[in-house]
Amino acid sequence: IILTIVLLCSLMFFFINQKHGFHEDEIFSYGSSNYKYDNVFRWFGYAEAGQDILYQQVLTGSVKDRIIKLKTFLLEPDKFTKDEVLAQEIPTWRTKDDALEYLAIQKEDIFNYFSVYYNQAKDVHPPLFYFLVHFISTLFYGSFSKYIIFFINLAFFIGTLIVIKKIMDKLNHKEITIPTMILYGASMAAISTVMFQRMYMMLTFFSILYLYYIIKYIKDDFTINDKIALILTIFMGFLTQYYFCIYVVLIFIVISIYLIFKKQYKKWFDFFKVHFIAAILGIVFYPFSIEDIFFSYRGLGSTDGHTKTFLENLQYYGNQIIKLFSLQNIILILLGALIVVLIYKIWKRKLHKINQTEKLNLVVIILPISLFIVIVSKIAPFLGENYTSRYIMLLFPVIAIAIFYCLTFIFTKKTVFIITLAISLLLSIHGLYNSTPVYLYKDYEQVMQLANDNSDKYFVYVFDNYFTHLSQMPEFATYKASLILNKNIHDFELLNNPELNEANEFILCIKNWLNEDEILNEVLEHSGYSDYEMLLRFDSDVESTYYLIKK
Repeated sequence: IILTIVLLCSLMFFFINQKHGFHEDEIFSYGSSNYKYDNVFRWFGYAEAGQDILYQQVLTGSVKDRIIKLKTFLLEPDKFTKDEVLAQEIPTWRTKDDALEYLAIQKEDIFNYFSVYYNQAKDVHPPLFYFLVHFISTLFYGSFSKYIIFFINLAFFIGTLIVIKKIMDKLNHKEITIPTMILYGASMAAISTVMFQRMYMMLTFFSILYLYYIIKYIKDDFTINDKIALILTIFMGFLTQYYFCIYVVLIFIVISIYLIFKKQYKKWFDFFKVHFIAAILGIVFYPFSIEDIFFSYRGLGSTDGHTKTFLENLQYYGNQIIKLFSLQNIILILLGALIVVLIYKIWKRKLHKINQTEKLNLVVIILPISLFIVIVSKIAPFLGENYTSRYIMLLFPVIAIAIFYCLTFIFTKKTVFIITLAISLLLSIHGLYNSTPVYLYKDYEQVMQLANDNSDKYFVYVFDNYFTHLSQMPEFATYKASLILNKNIHDFELLNNPELNEANEFILCIKNWLNEDEILNEVLEHSGYSDYEMLLRFDSDVESTYYLIKK
């Protein structure tokens, strides 16, 4: 088992070395954890005017002065002066130091958890993951590295593998521990989860840990220490990602129906108290969760980003599971045949021969998977072909457990070990040979090479929203200075400024979904430059075109 874990971790190191770029949400993980002025890197100065005032004018001086000014700021914010550049969102040149300050911990911000909490309060996610990113970033003081969140994800990946072992022990099927670890850990599903520098690997760990304690509860192997551990698991899972709540509620409903049907009311009330205490602790620690879950633009009633129908999303999630576990083509046919055999065998055995505990384990493991996918298909926004699978990442190890646990009902322990090991190795080898995990952004290596080769030049970046520019933060931290222009609200006369007048060349980047020819002509017209050369173009991942603009 230790050797299996070591080999699977080595696989993760192999792929992290191939990761060269970032999704904007990944960069947001760093910035909102480490930047005290805002949770987003703005193009018009330090940050939003209000938060800039908070740090520049309010939280200064003695403790007594800070308290007095903070009270005034909360009750009468207009008494403080707003910087015109910040208030009007006028684009300004952002230096490489500005960009690095967003990405990395600075000396005065070490252990500034107030800032982390405040940044998340303005967003729609709970703060626990960001607290951890802030803490680990102190070990990389003053520098930005993809290994900060990778090490966090790797730790929770190892934890997930350990919990898989503990679950198999509780199910009395140790023989399928290693095959299940391989089926999950060597899949594109697990690798993509670890590569994605967000909270979803952490979410996966707390979800499967919750399942472990539920299985212990079903077996009546539940001590007072387990009760405390379950409360802490729910509390920390809740503070990691709100989709954890959906998974917990589904399992809670299954167990509640069972206990009430058995008229075990006292036992149900104890079970309810554990969840109620955890929920109260979570809400008290982070009261913004109520707004986030029920009323935010990503809340239960929101339609923001819902560009696909329920059935389209449902089909998408099914396809993602097939793809990420390498169940395509002939392998999917073989698996289908295996399922038919499984159903036949179970029917032949008569389901009543399976004891009550095993039946409940099956229901608790399998039913929430299906219901979770249905619910998420209804409420989750569609963020693009490569990104929506994040919302079902917490299910991936449970799916691996479910597939192999079902086989234990039709084969002997020795036979099921051979069969599951063969299946896990076949699927893993097939996936590693034919597939690539998501979130590597290999093309970005060329982008950073261009930035390093032209680090003495100015960089102009053109986009059309408030957020996607975060994926370019490593470039902003490399060029001499960057001017970030939002096409929707700014014109290109801003390019006619002293910085570009003194230069003979600068690098221009335009997002591919914009009208590149129109933007290029405007840049040349208003900048005083007359010539250009296309340097790089990417139609996938990076989705940008780079030009060298010349006088």
